Amino acid sequence: MKGLGRAALRTASEQRDGHSVWHDWISAFRLLWSTGPLTILGIILLTVVAASLPAVQVQALAWAVQAVADGITQADRSSAVRAVALPAALLAGVMLAAHVLGIATQYLSHVMQLKLGALVSERLMEVGTRLELEDYENAASYDKLQRASQESSGGGIQQLFSSVLEVAREALTLVSVAVVIMGWNPWIALLVILSPIPAAIGTMWFGAISYQIEYDRAPGRRLLSYLQHLTTRDHSFKEVRLFGLGAHLINRYRGLVREFLAVDRSIAARQAWVLGGLGLVTVVGAGAAITAALFLALDNGRLGELAGYLQALTTINASMLALLAAVGGLFELSLFLGNLFAVFRMPRNREGTGGLPFPRTLKQGIEFRNVSFTYPGTTREVLHDVSFRIPARTCVAFVGRNGSGKTSVVKLLTRLYEPTSGQILLEGRPIEEYDLDAYRANIGVIFQDFIRYEMSVRDNIGFGRVDELAHPTSIAGAAAAAGIDAEIRQMEHGYDTTLGRHFVAGRQLSGGQWQRMALARAFVRKAPIVVLDEPTAAIDAESEREIFERFREQTRDASTFLIAHRFSTVRIADRVVVIDGGRIIEQGTHEELLAVNGQYAHLYHLQASAYGDPQPTSLDIEEQGVASPS
Repeated sequence: MKGLGRAALRTASEQRDGHSVWHDWISAFRLLWSTGPLTILGIILLTVVAASLPAVQVQALAWAVQAVADGITQADRSSAVRAVALPAALLAGVMLAAHVLGIATQYLSHVMQLKLGALVSERLMEVGTRLELEDYENAASYDKLQRASQESSGGGIQQLFSSVLEVAREALTLVSVAVVIMGWNPWIALLVILSPIPAAIGTMWFGAISYQIEYDRAPGRRLLSYLQHLTTRDHSFKEVRLFGLGAHLINRYRGLVREFLAVDRSIAARQAWVLGGLGLVTVVGAGAAITAALFLALDNGRLGELAGYLQALTTINASMLALLAAVGGLFELSLFLGNLFAVFRMPRNREGTGGLPFPRTLKQGIEFRNVSFTYPGTTREVLHDVSFRIPARTCVAFVGRNGSGKTSVVKLLTRLYEPTSGQILLEGRPIEEYDLDAYRANIGVIFQDFIRYEMSVRDNIGFGRVDELAHPTSIAGAAAAAGIDAEIRQMEHGYDTTLGRHFVAGRQLSGGQWQRMALARAFVRKAPIVVLDEPTAAIDAESEREIFERFREQTRDASTFLIAHRFSTVRIADRVVVIDGGRIIEQGTHEELLAVNGQYAHLYHLQASAYGDPQPTSLDIEEQGVASPS
């Protein structure tokens, strides 16, 4: 237990990113204040008033019991009733006030929570859009971002506020009740106040241990969520069902849960023994206080004070536990909030980019000059001394085996990463001299794992250039260019049809239809640089030919970069670059590379035979000046 407790404290210090706990608290309360100053002040005022009620209740109860005890021996019944009526009314007033204050506080807290949740979610979305791909591909950064996402409701910040108020409320309650009973007998008061402390400290200690365990479980929790995701989502249903993965995934889920439960049971057993022992201290102290109060009442006949002691004992015990639990909660919340605000402070990795505007027209195009690249946090060089040009208004295709480095070239071209060495030039200038946002705004990209936005058709296409969402003609034109306009118009709500199964009445598309949506999204962008990663992977041969005829028409003024495996796609390119093991091994036109009879020719003939296509005819070969392969 000690080791775990110290580990929790170490975690607290390790999570800091150069900012103190107090700095994060100040940031949290600024965020709270921005939800509405009057709401925050109202909650604080109601809390202070509520904190004073237990002391009034103890005093009123003592008066009421003493009035009843005295009234029993009084001959004047009406005087006795009057003596009891005032403290009875006070007790009723306290209970009514506690009820009203509770309702009012709950209402204001709910209003604050709604505003805070929206504000925190918005801040996290802003952070997510300013980060770079390397932040998502780095395990430590991704873990930090996921932990912060758990705070997207703003609950932790509200809990921090609530815990601070709880500490203040319970401390004020303790002080006010202690003042009341100290006036009766200080020694009994000390017993009442001190007896709950050991058990409360033990509870706080185990709270720190529990947090450390949950902190270490973050990757495991993510795996549990992913396993559950695989068994409850449409995109994974077919393989899970056909491969019979359901039982296996459930067993893996069950096994990990068992590991968690084994640790939890061990901690729970230890907690029961330790807190049980510390609880005995509380029981002995409370028993001693009650006994002393009973004998004191027997001596002085003040039954009201005896009742007050009993009420104070219950109140102080509950307040002490709540106080130390709130203090422990502050410790735990400080760790969560430290992570949240560390994410808020995560810098944009490329703030220092240049300020050159993007050229109005491309004349020279793009050039990779001796570019090498190693992913951050790794040592293997995935690209080595890569050099090639994409002249303006030309189409260049990249060909190579899986893992050869093609996608890494795309990530560098789109500035998702920067080269480790060498330069990428646009119009003869290093691309880092251009404004990053402006540079990316002039690139149209379809990745192989493009997003299927489960939103309207209009959104799916218009997200290529958000400004075009207000121009139906432009969106329809892009859809027509991608060959899907007619299908969209046959849908029940046309361009307002919701796609996917995430929402009610959503319409699921085929793989080829989703592909055309992605193509339309690229076309609506009207970018001078277009990057396509496997653009026809889910389209049949006839549709492919039609799409690329339209594609060439749409991108005739653009510099186009293709990653492809199908040579039917590659052949439309003006030039072909062959990459293997992170190095460029061949460059040229389709015909030139066939003539070289190198790796490109080998892959071409291999694919042709795999599809049952004959090798190029003698006439083709003679026209190309290529010797027939043996």
